[in-house]
Amino acid sequence: MLRKVLHELRTMPKFMYVTAALTLFGLSVGVYRMIVGLGPTTNLSKAFPWGVWISFDLATVALSGGAFTLAALVYVFQFEDLHPATRPTVLAGLLGYSSVMVILLFDLGRWDRFYNVFLHPNISSALLEVSWCISAYTLILVYELSPVLLENTRLRWLLPIIKKYTVPIVIAGVTLSTMHQSSLGTMFIIMSPRLHPLWSSMLLPVFFLVSSFAAGISLVVAGSSLSHWLFGRSLKIKTMAKLTWFVPWILAFYVVIKFGELVISGEWDLLFSSGEYSLMFWAEIIVGALIPIGLFASKRVRFSRAASFIGALFIMGGTVLNRFDVTWFAIASVDGEVYMPHWMEIAILVGVAAGLVTIYSLIARYFPVYEETESAQTEAAKPHQLEHSPAAGD
Repeated sequence: MLRKVLHELRTMPKFMYVTAALTLFGLSVGVYRMIVGLGPTTNLSKAFPWGVWISFDLATVALSGGAFTLAALVYVFQFEDLHPATRPTVLAGLLGYSSVMVILLFDLGRWDRFYNVFLHPNISSALLEVSWCISAYTLILVYELSPVLLENTRLRWLLPIIKKYTVPIVIAGVTLSTMHQSSLGTMFIIMSPRLHPLWSSMLLPVFFLVSSFAAGISLVVAGSSLSHWLFGRSLKIKTMAKLTWFVPWILAFYVVIKFGELVISGEWDLLFSSGEYSLMFWAEIIVGALIPIGLFASKRVRFSRAASFIGALFIMGGTVLNRFDVTWFAIASVDGEVYMPHWMEIAILVGVAAGLVTIYSLIARYFPVYEETESAQTEAAKPHQLEHSPAAGD
């Protein structure tokens, strides 16, 4: 037994030792924060009650949108050839939502009373719907991933029962996820007096929802490429090409409604007259939408694992920048007060993110997450098929 453990430790990818160390350090700082409170461990204040943790949460929720996007495509719209992507995507979504809940726990002033959102709900709060939907959807993701965890155990007799109810539960999950993805934007409509007009809009819920579709797909593509290089297994390139075919259309729609809203509201001149805010706005649009539209409109890019990975990074970067703009960078200061995260806030954030990577890698290594995927050796043996395969919709 000891020999087997030592062998596993020796063959473990080296980056996992780094992420595990970062996880332990970050969570130890988190324990200290829970003991002493928010005051000594954060730079949050009445002027900035929400800081980098909320920015991280909103970015992570958007990137985790791949789980409900893919579920809708596979189970609702019957794109069965995308089914091989569901297991790794659901795992990424579950870990993403779990990390959001962990950060939310750190963000609460009285973290030991987190249960009050369920026992004493404030029905007039937008946060109530978000909290309930995220919690319920996390449980649904556990249900969706359960076949992967139970498949090689004595509890595999439960698999037929789980499969029987998968479709209605997945549909419920898509509904819940759609609700809270948009409701996160609703929260910042309340912040409109402090949020710069380039981002402040009654359409924020729509912007958040539509951008989460593209962000979710980008995470699937990026994760698939990393799995190909790290674990030797990944989605078939043809499956990835079909999945990324949707990206230019989603992003084009996002750009149209984004600029259309500014034109209709008479605020289009702010695009060039707002100084650093104009630069931030154009940065997220160019990086997160215009460049990926140009890339994924090409069949050659969609059938290239490296090029698709680069395109996915652009989308993810633009999405993260957008969420940080809305929740932090574009928020006006009060009485000149400026917020900069405390080093402990950053340490906890890095620890949670590193923990997400570590747990994903361990589950992908020891459970049949990529059972329906293709090995790198198989893909390398048929390059001619990849060059001449038609992309979906071409």
